Amino acid sequence: MTFGFGYSQGNIDVSTQLGNLNEGYVTQTGLVNLNLLTQDGNRNFATIDQVGAGNMNFALSDGNRNNIDVDQVGIMNINDVEQHGNRNSASTSQLGLLNYTEQMQIGNRNTVSSDQSGAFNEAYQYQDGNRNDASTIQLGMGNLSDQEQIGNRNTATSLQVGFDNVVRQEQWGNRNDAAATQLGSDNYIWQTQDGNDNNATHLQLGNDNYADSWQVGNDNTNMGMQVGNDNTLFQWQSGNDNTAMDLQLGNDNYTFVGQSGNNHLHVGTQIGNSNTLVSLQSN
Repeated sequence: MTFGFGYSQGNIDVSTQLGNLNEGYVTQTGLVNLNLLTQDGNRNFATIDQVGAGNMNFALSDGNRNNIDVDQVGIMNINDVEQHGNRNSASTSQLGLLNYTEQMQIGNRNTVSSDQSGAFNEAYQYQDGNRNDASTIQLGMGNLSDQEQIGNRNTATSLQVGFDNVVRQEQWGNRNDAAATQLGSDNYIWQTQDGNDNNATHLQLGNDNYADSWQVGNDNTNMGMQVGNDNTLFQWQSGNDNTAMDLQLGNDNYTFVGQSGNNHLHVGTQIGNSNTLVSLQSN
């Protein structure tokens, strides 16, 4: 069962349902909005709302009991979502100009969401496994969020407020947790987790800050807070049960933490400007 409503002229909706008890609801208001929706399976559900001009949505549910929810308000926003599996949920909200979201779900019971307000923001979300959860919120212009989850029960969250910020989150394994928050401009966070039960949390408040968190193993924790401008933080962990916590308050501070082995603890604090801290631990 599918319903499409178009107001004004020039909107295009092409919806295809293959299977049983699928539901699709499409509302287009404005000019030259495009929706291509395919539901292949049973009991899939989709709600598509487009308001404005030149917005485009490409949606595929391949499986059973999947859910897609798309809201586009503005000009030339693009959303591209694919679901392959069962009981996956994907939602996208775009308000503004030329925002782009790409979502891929392979597996079962995965959840993904993208919320973009502003212009020229980009979000890429990839899930391959079961019961993974990824969410991104972008407020501003030119922000980039890239989230990849391969495994089961991983959680990734990203919040960007400002201009030209970048977040990259890679999770390979099970039950990993990554959270990134950026308020400012030209900040960069890269969180990589390869293993199980790792935790990475990073906050950047200011401009031109850089944080690189790398975890290979199990039960590792990285936490970093950067308040100011032009701060640099590296936290690299290889092994199990390692912890690194760093605070940088000021400008032009540099920290490098390298932990190899098991059960290491590092706590670093820099308050001021142009400080350098290097900590290497191994066993």
